[in-house]
Amino acid sequence: MLRALWLVLVLAPPAAVASDDWKPPRRFLSRDLPEWLTLGTELRLRWEDRRGLRFDPENNDGYLVTRFRINLGFEPSRHFGVFVQAQDARGLKLDSFRRNNQRNVFDIRQGYVRIGDEDGLWDLKVGRMRMSLGNERLLGRRDWSNTSPTHDVVKLAVHDDENRVDLFASGNVIIDDGAFDKHVDGNNYHGVYGSLGSLISGTKIEPYLTQRTLTRVVGEDGASGAATIYTAGARAQGSTPAGWDFEIDYARQFGSFANDDVRAWATTLVAGYTFQEAEWKPRIHGEFNSASGDAEFGDGVRGTYGTYFHSFHKHYGIADLLGFSNTRNFKAGFHFRPNDKTMVRLDHLLIWVASRNDAHYRHTGAVLLPRLEGGAASSFVGNEFDAQFVYTLSPEYRLGGGFARLFPGAYVAETTPAANSSFGYVFVEFTL
Repeated sequence: MLRALWLVLVLAPPAAVASDDWKPPRRFLSRDLPEWLTLGTELRLRWEDRRGLRFDPENNDGYLVTRFRINLGFEPSRHFGVFVQAQDARGLKLDSFRRNNQRNVFDIRQGYVRIGDEDGLWDLKVGRMRMSLGNERLLGRRDWSNTSPTHDVVKLAVHDDENRVDLFASGNVIIDDGAFDKHVDGNNYHGVYGSLGSLISGTKIEPYLTQRTLTRVVGEDGASGAATIYTAGARAQGSTPAGWDFEIDYARQFGSFANDDVRAWATTLVAGYTFQEAEWKPRIHGEFNSASGDAEFGDGVRGTYGTYFHSFHKHYGIADLLGFSNTRNFKAGFHFRPNDKTMVRLDHLLIWVASRNDAHYRHTGAVLLPRLEGGAASSFVGNEFDAQFVYTLSPEYRLGGGFARLFPGAYVAETTPAANSSFGYVFVEFTL
């Protein structure tokens, strides 16, 4: 299998980097088409190798995932357009668990109508689409995922050169391999998100309020019911001419979860510096992330911060074992460009649970390490080293890879064999 993949890396023809923006790049298939019509295809192949899954030395896995997309854009005027994207996601050597989240044979990933001018005062989009809010920490494109789920959305955007407000109502599309994907009634995500760039030079202030609804959940008392969870917060992101950049985010959650009250919070602090005069343009950065956990099980208060549709892979360690809920982590990193075609990134994370009385969760919200009666003796989850590179052979074709090693701490040893866990991958992607 690895030999076959390397043949693909070596022999595949040059093509474009995968993109699913509103107006796909005009590549080979669009070269002779009129300006109002865009046609494109995308292909990504990625080999993944995982060792020590769930910190078990005998739990290993390796598999190849493939993703093929067809994009069609129709834009007869600046005030009207249609975009459709079909996707076929498959894999080789997938176990039953991986098939459920890596495979979705031919389906419609995106299909929506746009009315209004994206460069004017307003635009309205209706249909199935991806969304991204809050640097993908609040709501992400999740493009790392092979199936890369989307939403059925009605979204109105009001904007000028530096400011915009997005109002949206959406239903999360559930991947259903072998059937047409659709959202579940009552499984919704609505909100308003602002981005104000005219208040402070070089900085965007982004207040937001979202509502998440679920039709059936189980509370701490074991009773079933519905959930309505609000997330209210604000973030600021900016940079200075001297090379500094920053990101600050704070959010609180409140509402109901079956018979429980929701009271949770999360924060992110990021600072970075780019050596602009240096040959490789190196950037160093530090990051702190914290999301609350449940302080006492059975007290009728759900203190675990809920993450729903964020992009986990780019923020919280590429091993993808640990999520954001009930966590505190520090990340220090360094990335540089040895030449115009190559990007290299190195990161180190130190990870704790926020509450020793709560479980530790995966990025999906599912429990990874169970809650212990009376609480865990330690809060230290472990530390992770990440290394990644991307090589852009041309504007049309790139490949890359990465490796992560997670060394578990005392918290993990209380419920698992505490074996080291590693993850490696190589990929190639191109379009026509």
